Amino acid sequence: MDDNDFIMRQLKAISEGFGMILGKGNAPKSEVIYQQQRNQKGKIYTDIDELLLHHKYDESIQYVYGRKFELDRNSYYQLGMWLVKKLKSIHGIDVEMVQEFERNMQKYK
Repeated sequence: MDDNDFIMRQLKAISEGFGMILGKGNAPKSEVIYQQQRNQKGKIYTDIDELLLHHKYDESIQYVYGRKFELDRNSYYQLGMWLVKKLKSIHGIDVEMVQEFERNMQKYK
């Protein structure tokens, strides 16, 4: 779970950096470089969760479709299947809409 959360990854990296600094008192100086992920996958999942929280199911599907060219094929498929699983767990959702989305996502398997 921590690896999927952007803030937790940043905190972990900062902690490791401080650990290196404190652990090597007399060692040669080290430089710690923090890189921000280009796609920030954690933000994508958070945005979708926010849409689902407000019952914007169709918008959440469109949001995933909008990430098609931002993510690599495997990440796009995983994101889509994650949303399918979330949508299937919602009582009273339009089953045909979810099935159509799932069929479209299966093309990227």
